[in-house]
Amino acid sequence: MKKMILGALFFGVGFVGVLALSIVAAFNPWSYNGIGGLRGSLLGTGMMFPFILFFAIGVVGIVICVYEAYIKK
Repeated sequence: MKKMILGALFFGVGFVGVLALSIVAAFNPWSYNGIGGLRGSLLGTGMMFPFILFFAIGVVGIVICVYEAYIKK
């Protein structure tokens, strides 16, 4: 049960991080060498690595929760 809570916290942190970076990118449009949209804004502001990091943290959280809920006996 404790690992399930840890997974949920990881997912929550990842979700909030991705959401915050997406909102910042939406309010600061940027064109990075002809690349527009979310990707161009993240590249232009230097926030691509944190975005990928938060996304990975969220995926790890989902994997932990699924493992604890369905696979573990």
